[in-house]
This record gives sequence, structure tokens and C-alpha cells, in this order.
Amino acid sequence: MRGSTSIGSRGVARAFGVAALGWLFGAVAAGATTYPLDVEFDDGLTGSFGTLEVSEVTGGDLLFEISLNPVLLGFEADLHELYFNLSDAFTGVSITSSDVVSTPYELEADHSVAGGAGSSFAYAVNFGDGGGAPGNGALQSASFVLGADGDLTLADLLIPSSTKQDLAVYFAAHVQSASLTRSDSETLGARVPEAGTLSLGALALLGVWRARRASRRPR
Repeated sequence: MRGSTSIGSRGVARAFGVAALGWLFGAVAAGATTYPLDVEFDDGLTGSFGTLEVSEVTGGDLLFEISLNPVLLGFEADLHELYFNLSDAFTGVSITSSDVVSTPYELEADHSVAGGAGSSFAYAVNFGDGGGAPGNGALQSASFVLGADGDLTLADLLIPSSTKQDLAVYFAAHVQSASLTRSDSETLGARVPEAGTLSLGALALLGVWRARRASRRPR
């Protein structure tokens, strides 16, 4: 939670890896990346079910902002939990939120259910379940800040998990009261890009970076 928020301090190679992922997923700004929740775990359906934007903020923390797409999921869809991974090197992991809710969001570590479809994640954030206690209503969006004893960057989250169908994802969201399939309980994930596509994206960004450096050199 302290120190510089610069990705570059972790090394140029790591920065390009994160930048490449941002290029593939649709980066919104330096130090912020939007990950599409574009696959449903149980039936393998794909679509724009929602987005997760993660931003590096002052103090070495990460801001998570998740939004569901009510057009595909229905206007009664309720965001229940968000799953993600984080390196074991971090201690003192915690969350804070300024969202107006009736019940505080809860961070769960080593979550026993963890994502659905056989997937397993290190952490889950519970947003409450349903409109009554201990719920917070039918949440279509939510945000929180993730902090730890050390500085966090986008790269620290990029640890994939896999379902029993060998679907690799970086994040997953559990949604209740959805109308996507016959089941009203859905798990939606942000897929890991294919290695070949990721490499091409990283090389393209490397070329842009080199061109910008060359243009700034005095002549």
C-alpha cells in the first residue's frame, strides 16, 4: 500500500507484458486495464456479459470496478462474488469500498467454492446475496480498492486459473438471478489470451515504444 505505483519499477519486460494484455483486452489508460467478462463457464457461451476494470492508484493499491450487462443477463441479475488470484508473496491483503451498501463487502481467502466449474482462485470478494439481509440489492455494478503490505501492480493479478473444461481465465464473477440460461446462477470469466496472440501484441507495442524513443532523441 506504500511506494511508487509505476509498473516500470518492476522491469521493462514485465511492463510490456502488462501493456500487451491491455492492448488485447482494451486498455483505457496507463496503469488501467479493462478485462471483458466474455465467457460463461457451464455452457461455454460467449458474449459481452460485463467488464472488469482494474486501475493502479496512489499508494500501491488497485481499484476494481465491475459492471454487468443487463441486456444479456437481465435487469434482475445480481453480482454475488468476484474471484481473482494474487501472488503468495503478498501479506496483509484487504479491501475497502465507498459503495453505498447495506452490508460491507467481504474478502475471502483460499475460497473453498472458488469460481465454479472446477476452477480455484486464491481470493473472492463477496458483495452480499440478494435484496434482503445480508444482501445489498440486485447489484449491476460494484467497486472496491485492494491493498496489501507491498505495492500491487496489474501484473500481480495475472495468475490464471482453469476450469475442468480446461478454460483458462484470469478473473471470474458469480452472478445470481440471471436470465442467460435456464439456470439463474451463472459464473462469467475473463479469458486468458492465446500465447501467439499475446506475443504479437507485445511485439507490436515494443515497436511503438522504440519509435517513440527514437522520435524524442535530439538531432
